[in-house]
Amino acid sequence: MNEISAASVAGFLAQMLTEGHRVPARADGDTVHLTEHGLQVVIDTPDPQPNGMVIRVPVGVVLPESGGIPAWDQAVGVGTADRHPAADAIDGWMHNTFPVFAASYIPGTDLMNRVAPFLMSNGTQTVDVYAGPLAIRDFGGMPDTVRDAAVDKPPTMRVVHTLLDGYAYPDRPIWAYTYCANMPSGPLTEVTVLNSDASDSMAHVSDHLSWGDGHGSIKSWALVKPATASS
Repeated sequence: MNEISAASVAGFLAQMLTEGHRVPARADGDTVHLTEHGLQVVIDTPDPQPNGMVIRVPVGVVLPESGGIPAWDQAVGVGTADRHPAADAIDGWMHNTFPVFAASYIPGTDLMNRVAPFLMSNGTQTVDVYAGPLAIRDFGGMPDTVRDAAVDKPPTMRVVHTLLDGYAYPDRPIWAYTYCANMPSGPLTEVTVLNSDASDSMAHVSDHLSWGDGHGSIKSWALVKPATASS
């Protein structure tokens, strides 16, 4: 990946899917087609940081039911002497974000093993939930209690519970992710639902994370779909 562009990242992603996970994929420009499963993955322009060691890559999954609207994520990669930051970004996205979609649309893939699927109901509606793994970065001094609290109550699952308790789910998929961190400037909670910022109304989803003097971040995804007859 010497020249970093949306097309080169798409080609790398297609190769990872095909060779690493046995999921047939074909890159065409900035889009990866998973035709057998009705999915597309689109890559927007990568954004390298000035130091050259960090990159942000916008990656979106287009579902059959999403009307062509991608489920966008911002994949962040940190380079090393042996690895380009874009490769780190896509590898992290592949194993922490994409599994929630793979678990629903690509049965039998090894990526399913990284997801906890289950049914949830509020008494009126029943939904299939695909909860992704926690992507944890320790920037220094992150206490074990924060990790334990996030595992016990993943912030993204608190978003799903809040939505199910207070809103009527539509008859199409909903995707959501949270990014909770403690930086030198202070704690940060970002909540994204259907590509829209819901941080203000969902700030409570991280109130059980006691960072102390530690710095780090915790991010996770979830996909929610109307329950099928076979669920």
